[in-house]
Amino acid sequence: MKITRGQFLKLLGSGVAALGISKFTTIFEPINAAAQTEPKKKSGKATIQWLGHGTFKFVSTEGTVILLDPWLSTNPKCPAQYRTLDGFTKVDVVLYTHGHADHFMLPDAEALVKKFNPKVVAAYELSLFIKDKLALADVQMYKLANKGASSVIGGVRISMVGADHSSDAQLTSFEAPPHAVGEPVGYVLEFENGSKIYHAGDTGLMADMKLVISDYYQPDLAILPIGNIYTMGPKEAAYACKLINPKYVIPEHYATFPDLVQTPDELIRYTKSYSPQTKVVVLNPGQEFKI
Repeated sequence: MKITRGQFLKLLGSGVAALGISKFTTIFEPINAAAQTEPKKKSGKATIQWLGHGTFKFVSTEGTVILLDPWLSTNPKCPAQYRTLDGFTKVDVVLYTHGHADHFMLPDAEALVKKFNPKVVAAYELSLFIKDKLALADVQMYKLANKGASSVIGGVRISMVGADHSSDAQLTSFEAPPHAVGEPVGYVLEFENGSKIYHAGDTGLMADMKLVISDYYQPDLAILPIGNIYTMGPKEAAYACKLINPKYVIPEHYATFPDLVQTPDELIRYTKSYSPQTKVVVLNPGQEFKI
């Protein structure tokens, strides 16, 4: 028996009348999935600690410890207690922006996995590479593994964003043969108190800083490289502040090697011109900032 469109609508109307409008709309009311997964805002502050070069330790409002690009044992600017892992009581999450040896050093990754068994986040190809080299690594490749994606891990919303750089892994030294491990990324972290941090990773200036990072993610603080040669320099980082419009900026990826001669003084000078509303927060390795 065929039912015409008119007959279907008539039957549907009868069903609505029988159920009652309020019940019918309740049945078909869309589910707000985002509201169910967003972390609830809590009081307190998150802690940002620079461990030299591109390595950062974040402690969330609720105590989740996140390491970003943990180059530790051979990092000349890393405080001594962290080079041996003695300075860490726990590590819950490790984030990698790309495969270069001053960001992903295999012996450091192996030591962290063995001692703390953290959740490991990286772009998909680097995630596969890590899993191949470290079978016990708790790699989150099916939860967060590519640019544009977000996931709540340990109570912190972590979003993977783009970066303009290269990425091949060198594993144990800067002279070792490279391995193709996909593309570089940056991260936006939203802590339980609602504060947002953008860590650009190694990058040059890019339009995403305005169109994606500023307009969509709206970070309160940006962590930007200023070393030049391998990344953007102080002037470009100051212009990036103009695009991103953060309240604070922390410079990183400078003064580690003899050729990285740039200083925060240059960033401060250019930021006054390009983005006077942004405060430059200069940390020494081991120092902390709270937000």
